[in-house]
Amino acid sequence: MLIALAVPGMDADALELSLLRAGHRVVWRAVDHDEVLTQLAQRAPEVVLIADHPAVALTTVVGSCDLLGVRSCLVVAADAPLSAGAQRLGLHDVIRQAADGSITLAALGAAAADAPADSTSREGVSAVSVPHPPAPTASPAIATVTGMPRAPRVITVWGPAGAPGRTIVSIGLAAELAARGLSVCLVDADTYGGTVAPALGLLDESPGFAAACRLAGSDTLTALELDRVAQTAPGPTGASFDVLTGIGRPHRWPELSASRVTAVLEQCRQWRSVVVVDAGFSLETDEEISSDLLAPRRNAATIAALRAADDVVAVGAADPLGLARLLRTHADLLETLDGARVRIVANRVRASVLGIDPHGQVRQTLDRFAGIRDAVLIDDDPDAADAALLTARPVPLAAPRSSLSRGIAELADALGFAREPAAGAGSRWARRLPARVAG
Repeated sequence: MLIALAVPGMDADALELSLLRAGHRVVWRAVDHDEVLTQLAQRAPEVVLIADHPAVALTTVVGSCDLLGVRSCLVVAADAPLSAGAQRLGLHDVIRQAADGSITLAALGAAAADAPADSTSREGVSAVSVPHPPAPTASPAIATVTGMPRAPRVITVWGPAGAPGRTIVSIGLAAELAARGLSVCLVDADTYGGTVAPALGLLDESPGFAAACRLAGSDTLTALELDRVAQTAPGPTGASFDVLTGIGRPHRWPELSASRVTAVLEQCRQWRSVVVVDAGFSLETDEEISSDLLAPRRNAATIAALRAADDVVAVGAADPLGLARLLRTHADLLETLDGARVRIVANRVRASVLGIDPHGQVRQTLDRFAGIRDAVLIDDDPDAADAALLTARPVPLAAPRSSLSRGIAELADALGFAREPAAGAGSRWARRLPARVAG
């Protein structure tokens, strides 16, 4: 395995010697940020070992490695805590240096399997043998109201600019489906700054989706790795769902390339029954006219998430400006998709900006200008939204009886995830009628 060392403050000679004894090859060394970038441009190794040092533990170094398909691994001195800068890198591959100066390559996952079988008996590096990833198991099926199995589905939640409520709908939908007995994964793929993690009170110093994309770029993403990088969020009725947190800093968008996003979503499809993706807003592809055709595209993650979806939920704000934005971009959305079904959601319906019969006004507008007759309308409920943000919980858990929660449940029904009626349950009104007394 070709390895590069960017380990200022450590004994690079001892590390290189131990790696050579383990059968690896060190192709270059660097001691600061500029030297790392220069060496990467000249020769890209398979793995770069980065010390927890301010001269090299930088997002620009990790981002450059990602763009070149080079795996980054953090090297930390024995018993030393991670620095704040290293935590912000979002690297899940960490090598802990032993007290005698040796390191273990177990954190490299499948890459460590390339080490010699007897390397555990050598001096210097104690390379733990990692088995090859198991073959993918059959995808979990989803039980429907008819009792017939349904293939796993990817649902991408999209909306135009203007904050129409994509994130709150994504989180609420994931929680609602988890409460209905489905295994759900929520993915934050917004390249303009993901907000799923703070909305759920999750630590996002190490974004799970970016880590999964790096693993996919090195062909080492498995269900076990997804278990490792994902976090768990609570849902209603004691249910829970997995979350791949997004990038909190927009400048990290090059880590989410189209091929990586597609690979991660396909792996998630095998990992969980339903994958809900909170995507960005922009569908522009104007950057493709640039002379560098191999350069990364900022909106590639959004477009890849839309094309990988089985269903797309297009969320628009139910006010004159929000509906205008939704209708103007609806045609662009249909051109971007790859045959996915589109479900329109008009969020925050209220009479204060629409006048008398706001629901009728919205339905008439959507039908007249876009031929949309089956939109899901969600009433404006600021108290429920505020309660969800205040408690860092999904709306179905924070305000289960709110109109916002009912609208999200209606969306789940419209997507084909209707609850099975309880056996022998009749009309709730019929059960309230008193028994007729014989005259």
